[in-house]
Amino acid sequence: MNTTHITTALLGIAFALTVPSCNRTEQGGPPKIMLGDSTCRECGMIISDERFATATVIQSEHGKEALLFDDFNCQLNFEHQFPDLDITNRWSHDYSSLVWFETESGSFVKSPEIRSPMASGMAIFQDRSEADAFSKPVSGEILEFETAWTQNE
Repeated sequence: MNTTHITTALLGIAFALTVPSCNRTEQGGPPKIMLGDSTCRECGMIISDERFATATVIQSEHGKEALLFDDFNCQLNFEHQFPDLDITNRWSHDYSSLVWFETESGSFVKSPEIRSPMASGMAIFQDRSEADAFSKPVSGEILEFETAWTQNE
């Protein structure tokens, strides 16, 4: 076996060892999304609009694992399909700043004028005053987490 074959084999092994850890998070913190590359766990679409991206962190046999979603609807539908998940955290991107924050503390603006990837019509904000300001021009309804989470049950 020549040096090229050995190098190729070692690179392949290194890649294979890193792939399972791609969606792991440290201590349940927010995951990393590779826009245009990461896919939604529910619908399989590529996540391309960070404003709507969400994540559910679960405890799995491999440690904490982040399940990525391209829209709140996908996260909600997935979790309702799998109620036995050991959920440790839920994360959402703030629609304005794109910063991750814990979903349960957010303010949700629902409007048919919001064009989200999977038609939730939902924009999530970390700050209630930003949600209030955003809701007016889109005739949006402001919801807190519990109401938004149970809307499709």
